[in-house]
Amino acid sequence: MSEPGLCFSSSILPVAEQLRPADLAVLHAFPYPAGFRTAGTCDVIAANAASVAMFPGLEAGSNLLTWMMLDPMARCVLVDWEDEARLLVQQFRQLARVSDSHRAAEILTLCRRATDWDRLWDSELTDTEAAQRIMVVREPDTGHERAMYAQTFSFEAPPRPWRLYTLVPVD
Repeated sequence: MSEPGLCFSSSILPVAEQLRPADLAVLHAFPYPAGFRTAGTCDVIAANAASVAMFPGLEAGSNLLTWMMLDPMARCVLVDWEDEARLLVQQFRQLARVSDSHRAAEILTLCRRATDWDRLWDSELTDTEAAQRIMVVREPDTGHERAMYAQTFSFEAPPRPWRLYTLVPVD
């Protein structure tokens, strides 16, 4: 990772320890970026190879929100960084209220170091922005821009305490 202190705290280790071979088989079957993350705090539980390649520094044990706000690579990879950051900050603001409050406080403390944090925190989302969207990413190795659908899935059976996040090319 690009900055020390951005790894997850011991408070989510029990969640990571719940990963089973079947969970990882599902994750690694996706040919495009995919990962397991906690819903409220955006801690990365696991990421497939395509995700690690697309988002350098965003790997198991890291946090999506701190990566987005503090790692310069986020602004390189995410073509519409401002929109993606605002959406993520607003989602965190809503979901952190019902998630692990100690972990949310840790993340908040780290993210407050970002110069854009207060402005993004104080902004409001429209219903359109919160709906299905297309994320434009810049491939780190080639600089090629690619539009991708961003999808989030919850697990029904067997239930899991994390969500599956995927990106699939629009074209």
